Amino acid sequence: MYSTFYVGQLVRLQSSHGQAPRGRSEGRTYCVTRILAATDEDASTYLIKNMTGAERLVQPQEITAASANAVP
Repeated sequence: MYSTFYVGQLVRLQSSHGQAPRGRSEGRTYCVTRILAATDEDASTYLIKNMTGAERLVQPQEITAASANAVP
């Protein structure tokens, strides 16, 4: 199974318009901690976690890779 993102990768949330969301999670960096297997790529789900320990389930279209020098 090919995944768009990998465990340990730093990501950021996207809004529905492809930009960083406004509000509390703006600029927050998350780490992919688990990839939940699916039968096709569109159905894969990622468990992401931030530095405070908050976890969230997201689809690949909801996140984007963070820059290489991002700090979690």
